[in-house]
Amino acid sequence: MTTLFGVLLSAGGLAAAGWLIHARRAVAATFGNSGIAIAFIGFAVLANAAPVIAGDHSSALIGLLVLALVAWLFVTGRERLWGPSEIWRRVCLGLAAAVLVWCLSVDVLTGDGVYGSRMPAYAAAGLLVLAAWLMGAGATVSLGAMAYTGLAVLSVLTVPTAFYGQAWRACTAGQLEKCSLAGALFKSFYNSENYIALIASFTLVAAACALRRAERWATVAFCLLIIVATGSRTSYLALAAVGGWVLGALLLERRRPYPRIHFALCVAPVVGAAAAASYLTWSASKTTLSNRGNIWIHVREYIAGAEGTGVGVSKWYYLRDIGEAPHHFFHSGYVLAIFSGGFVALALWTFLLATLLRAPVVDGRVLSAKAPVALFIVYSFTEVVWNPLSVDGLTWIFVLMVLTTSTLGSTDPVPGDGPAEAVDRPGPLARLRRLAGGTGRATADARD
Repeated sequence: MTTLFGVLLSAGGLAAAGWLIHARRAVAATFGNSGIAIAFIGFAVLANAAPVIAGDHSSALIGLLVLALVAWLFVTGRERLWGPSEIWRRVCLGLAAAVLVWCLSVDVLTGDGVYGSRMPAYAAAGLLVLAAWLMGAGATVSLGAMAYTGLAVLSVLTVPTAFYGQAWRACTAGQLEKCSLAGALFKSFYNSENYIALIASFTLVAAACALRRAERWATVAFCLLIIVATGSRTSYLALAAVGGWVLGALLLERRRPYPRIHFALCVAPVVGAAAAASYLTWSASKTTLSNRGNIWIHVREYIAGAEGTGVGVSKWYYLRDIGEAPHHFFHSGYVLAIFSGGFVALALWTFLLATLLRAPVVDGRVLSAKAPVALFIVYSFTEVVWNPLSVDGLTWIFVLMVLTTSTLGSTDPVPGDGPAEAVDRPGPLARLRRLAGGTGRATADARD
C-alpha cells in the first residue's frame, strides 16, 4: 500500500504542477497581477523546499527569500508604500506588527534578554509584514490564490514520493498508536506528517469554496489523498469542525450576498476560542491531546507570575537546551502567544483574528472567503499555523488570509507587472455593482 500511495502522490503532484502551468492565466488572475503571482508563489514554494535546498541553513535561505520579495515589491511599485486601500486589512497588518513588537520587547526586557540567535527571526517577521503591506496595494487577491499556492507547494512536496523512501515514517504503536491507510505516515521532507496535512487542509478548504467544477473536485481529491496518507487526526478533526461552516456558506450564499460579517459575530467566536485555549492550557495533563499537554504544562509553569506579559519566545529555546522543556514547539498558536507575550499578546492575537473575519469582500461571498480563517481558528488549538515572530513554510497562509478581497476574483484582464496605479482597475464598489447586476453570470458560476 505504501508503494501504491507513493505512486499516486507522485502522479498527483505531477498532474497538479502541469495543470498550474496550463492554467497560469487563471492563477495570475487570482492575484490580480501576474508578477506578484509568480513572485509570491515562488516564495512559498522555495520556503517549503528550503530544508532540501539548504539543509541546516534553511532559516537563512528563508530570510533571504523574504528580503528578495520585499526588494522586488518595492522596486516594481514604489506607489505601494501606502499599503492596502481597505482599512480592515491595514488594521490586520498593524495588529500583526503590534504582536511582533510587543513580544520582541518582552523578550529583550525579560531575564537576560534574547537567548541565542533569535534576532534574525524577528527581523524576518518584520520584513514579512512589510511584504504583505506592499502586496496589499498592488494585488487584488481572491481565495483561489490560496488554493493555487497550496497546490504549487503540495506538488513540490509530493512529486518525489515514489522515489524517496524517507518521505514516510513508520506507524507508531503503544499509547499514541497512529497509522494511515498507506501503512505508514507520509511526511515528505519534513519531520512531521502534520505539517503536510496542514497545508493540504487549507488548500482543500480554499478549493472547495473558490474553485469550480472539475478544478474543485480534482483539487479536493488530491488534498484528501495527501491527508489520508499522512494519517493526521488533527486534520480530520479540524476539517470536520469547519465542514459545517463551508456547507453553510455555500447554502446561504445561494440566497443573497453577504459582503461582510457583523463585528459582534466576529468577536464572539475568537474570544471564545482564546478563552477555551487558555483553559485548556491551564487544565491540561501530560497526556492531553496526544501528549501536547506535556508542552503546555511546561509553559504555564515557566511563566508563573508573568502571565500578563509572558517571557519571550527565545526562552523556550533556552529551556529546551537545558533539558527542561520538550523538543517540540508549542503545538498551539494560542499557547505560543501566551508564552511569548502573555495575555497582552493573546488579546492582540484575538483582535487580529476578529479583524480577519470582519474584513469585507467585494463579491458578496464573505462566508466562503472566511472559511480558511475559521479553519485557522480551529487548527491553532493544536498547531502553530502562523508564527508571528518568525517566517517559515506556512507563513504564506496568513498573508493570503489578510489580503483576500473576494472569493471568485475579478473577471478583468490580468494587469502586467507595472505599478498598480498604471492599471485601469475598477474600485471595490464598482466591481460589486458589476457582479450583483446585469447578467448575473458570476452568481451562477459560484454555485457550480
